[in-house]
Amino acid sequence: MSVTVKMIEAMLEELAPVETAESYDNVGALVGRRDAEVNRILVALDCTLDVVQEAKDLGAELIVSHHPLLFHARKNLLEEDAEGKILCEMVRSHLSLISAHTNLDQTDLSGSASCAKLLHLQNIRKASDYLFLGELEKPMKAIELESRITQALSFPVRRYGSESALIATLAIAGGADDGDWTAAQALGAQALLTGEVRHHNALAASMSDFVLFDGGHYGTEAPLVPFLAEYLQKRLNDVQYNVRVYPSQYAPFGSV
Repeated sequence: MSVTVKMIEAMLEELAPVETAESYDNVGALVGRRDAEVNRILVALDCTLDVVQEAKDLGAELIVSHHPLLFHARKNLLEEDAEGKILCEMVRSHLSLISAHTNLDQTDLSGSASCAKLLHLQNIRKASDYLFLGELEKPMKAIELESRITQALSFPVRRYGSESALIATLAIAGGADDGDWTAAQALGAQALLTGEVRHHNALAASMSDFVLFDGGHYGTEAPLVPFLAEYLQKRLNDVQYNVRVYPSQYAPFGSV
């Protein structure tokens, strides 16, 4: 029996139901054909031209991305802009695309949960739709945790707050979610790792003896890629489908 894009979409639906996505989001099958046969899948954070080329080099028929294309409505499909160029190349190459975005952000395979696993936090738990908490093996100073996060994410981290602050519980809200710092503090965390920290939140948190770590939107969400690829590979292996799943190796901003 051949595996199709529609079947992979159903597997992702079991993990991250489409109806849980935010109303502004654009998830599910976005490019290609649902009845297209799939033998190789590339999982990536973003569907860029480099990722499209990576998929072609692997002989993949399907890209599964976290961030969707067509996030905003288009009135044309011209190769004069970056997204138009990507979409045209995908159509020419007979590549399909499925995206799981805010619906995936609420699961144990989110960027937040994946970061928690990489940091070896204990008692990892979901505190709200997009906020995860966990304990360090032992309390450590903020400057030490900053170094540990940088090493785990392989991406530069910026700290806002006292370097000597003692942290035992870390909250994580990957991507653009620094507004969750007050909720994290109320839940007993001493620090929040997120992807984008706005100036007013950095000031307010610091004055509240709370520490914010800015790991970058990419840095705090890229860790989900290998975990999502592993999930799909296991699901396919369980039903004995001969399909290979590859995590993308493309790093648009390099690493530390």
